[in-house]
Amino acid sequence: MRFGLAIAALVLSGIFLILGIGQRTFLAGPSEIVYETALEAETGFAVIPGEVLLAVPGQANVVVTGTAAFAATGSSADIAAWVEPFEHAEIDADPAESRLVGTLVPGAAQEAEEPGVPDDNDSAAPAVDDAASSTTSSADDKPDLLDPRGSDLWIEERSLAPAIDSDTETDEAAGEATADSGSGSAGSDTGGKIRLPLNLDDGDAVLVSVDASTGDTGKVAIEWVQDQRTPLAGPFLAAGGLLAVVGAVLYLLAVDHDRRGLGPRRGRKGPLLGIRDTVTRRKRVEQAPKRVDSPGTNTSQATHHRHTLRRLALPSLGLVFALGLSGCSASYWPDFSPAASELEDQDDDGESAVAPVPVTRAQIDRIVGDIAAVAGEADDALDAEILESRFTGDALAQRSANYTIRQAVPDYAVVPPRITSEALGYELVQSTEGWPRTVFVTVASESGTETLPEEESEATSPPAEGEEGEASSETVEPAASPSLAIIMTQVAPHENFRVSRVISLRGGITMPEAAPAEEGTALLTDDLQTLMLSPGEVGSAYAAVLAGGPEVEQAALFDLDSDTLIERSGAAWAAQSQATADAAGQGVVYSVTAEQSDSKIISLSTGVGGALVATTVQENRIEEPGSSRWKPTPPASVTALSGLSGQQDRLVSEVKHQLLFFVPSKTSNAPIQLLGFASDLVGARN
Repeated sequence: MRFGLAIAALVLSGIFLILGIGQRTFLAGPSEIVYETALEAETGFAVIPGEVLLAVPGQANVVVTGTAAFAATGSSADIAAWVEPFEHAEIDADPAESRLVGTLVPGAAQEAEEPGVPDDNDSAAPAVDDAASSTTSSADDKPDLLDPRGSDLWIEERSLAPAIDSDTETDEAAGEATADSGSGSAGSDTGGKIRLPLNLDDGDAVLVSVDASTGDTGKVAIEWVQDQRTPLAGPFLAAGGLLAVVGAVLYLLAVDHDRRGLGPRRGRKGPLLGIRDTVTRRKRVEQAPKRVDSPGTNTSQATHHRHTLRRLALPSLGLVFALGLSGCSASYWPDFSPAASELEDQDDDGESAVAPVPVTRAQIDRIVGDIAAVAGEADDALDAEILESRFTGDALAQRSANYTIRQAVPDYAVVPPRITSEALGYELVQSTEGWPRTVFVTVASESGTETLPEEESEATSPPAEGEEGEASSETVEPAASPSLAIIMTQVAPHENFRVSRVISLRGGITMPEAAPAEEGTALLTDDLQTLMLSPGEVGSAYAAVLAGGPEVEQAALFDLDSDTLIERSGAAWAAQSQATADAAGQGVVYSVTAEQSDSKIISLSTGVGGALVATTVQENRIEEPGSSRWKPTPPASVTALSGLSGQQDRLVSEVKHQLLFFVPSKTSNAPIQLLGFASDLVGARN
C-alpha cells in the first residue's frame, strides 16, 4: 500500500510536470499572427483605422516594406484630412482568410463634380466642352504628392530615408521627427522595412506610405504579438514538484518500513530505524576485510544499481530545482491583482469644449523643440530665411528686422531672447475639428546683458528704437532669461505650426488660471461683448493710451501700475526726447502716433470668465525740424533698415509692439492687465 501511494504520487508528479512544461512549449501556440497585403494605390498611401488593429488579440505592430517606407499614428480626422486630396487605400482585416484587404479611395479632386454640367441654381452657366473638361480634370487637377515625414499632425512616426533624389531638407526633417517620436532613427531600420509598435487611443489611425515613383510594390502587414503568459504553468510545475517530494517521502517511508525487520528488535528508538540499520550494516561491511566474491554472487550487481540510482537522483533533483526557479516568473502564474479601472471620458458641455483637442502634449513638446532649434539656428546665422519654416506674421517680421540691423551694426544692443524648449507648464490649446488651429504655450528663454552701441549714444538726436533704454546712452540690463509666450497656428493639414507672436512676459505677473491643455479652450471672436472690452478694441484703446499718455479716457480701462511700456514709449518717449533736445538747444519737434495694426488678433478663453488677447500696436516716432536749421539724422539702425542717411527733412521710425493682455469679464469690473510685450524697430521712412 505504501509503495502504491508513492508510485501514484510520482506518476501524478510526472503528469503535472509534463503539463507545466507543455504550457511553455508545444501547448503555447504561435508567438505572433500576421496579416498582410500589397499597397496598390498609385500614391503609395494607405490608412489603417484603429479598429482594424482589434481584429486579432495581441500587441499590434504595423510593418511596412518598400522604398522610403513610412508609418505614423494620428487622430483619424487628421489623417483623413491629410490624405483627402490623394488616392489612397483603406485597409481592413479579413479574419476568415487571415489577410488584410485594401479598398482604393479616390482623391478629393477625382471625386469632384464633373465639369460641363451646369449648376441648377445658375441657369446662365455656359456650356463647357466635355472633351476639354475631361482632360483638365484628369490631368490638370491631379494634385502633386507630398512627403508625410515631419508633419505636426503625427503623434508618432517612423520612416526610412527617402529616395536619393529627394530634397535634403526633407531627409533632415524626417530624421529629426523620427528621433523625436522615440522610435529610433531612420538609419536603424534597414532592408526597406520598418516596424511601428502601436498602442492607439480611441479615434486614432495609422498612415503608411512607400515611394510609388520607384515602381516597386510596397507591402503593409499587421503583426499581432501573442501574449505568452501561461498562468497555469506555474501551478502545474509547483504541484508536480510538490508531488515529487511527497512521492519521494512516501517511498522512503515504505522502504524504511520493510527494512525494520532486518535489524535487532531491542534498544531501537527514533525515526527511520530501518534505513538507519541499513546504513549501519553497510558501514560494517565496508570496514570488514574484503573478500573475493564468487562468480555466482550478485553483490557487485547490487552495488552497481545503488550507484546508478545515486547518479539518477542528482539530475532529477536538479531538474525539480530548476523548474521551481522557472516557476517564479510572473508570466507562469495567474494574476489576481484587481484590474485597473478604465476612466471613461465624460462629455460635460458646461465645462469642456464640444470639439476635441487636436494636439497632444507630446506633439506640443516636439513642435516647440523644433521651433527652438529653428530659431536658434537663425539667431546664430542672422538668417531670416531659416525662420520661414516655423515663423510668420509679426514674429517673423520683427526678428527679420533685428537680423538686418545686427548684420549692419554688429554691436547693436537689442538682441531677441533666445527661445528654448523648456516648457513652463502654461498651455492653451484651441478645441477644434478643423483648421486653423491655435496653441498658446509659455517657455523659458536665454538672454544676455544688452549695452547701447557707441555709435547710437553719440547720435545727434535721441535714438528711435522701440526697446526701453535706447533713448539714452546708459547700459541696459534687461531681466535675465524672461519667460516667453509663444502663439502658433496651423492653417491647414499640409502645413506645420508657425509662430505668429513671441512675447516676453513681465516679471512679477501672475498668469490667469486656465483649464488643462487636455481639455482645450475656445478661440473667441473679435466682437465678443462679455468681456470688459471686446478683443478687437483692446489694441486700439491701448494705442490711444500709448500715444496720449495716462491722462486719456481709455487709460481707466487698464492697470497701468508698473507698466514700463507706457512709462518709456509713446508719449513718454516723445516728452523725454523733447526735453533732451531742448536742453541741447536743438530746434526739433518730437511727436508720436500709435494705432492697432492689421495683424490678426488672437483671443483665447481662459476658462475663468476672461480671455488672453494678443494684438499688435504700431508706434510711429516722428522727428521734424522746428524753427532752427537743425534736421534729424538717422542712427545706424534706421539706416540699416531704410537706407536713409544724412540729414532728413522728416524722419519717422516705425516700432511694433507685440502685446499680450488679460481681459477680464464685464461682471468682474477688474482692469485689463498687460501680461507681456515685445517691442522692435521694424522700419523707417521720411
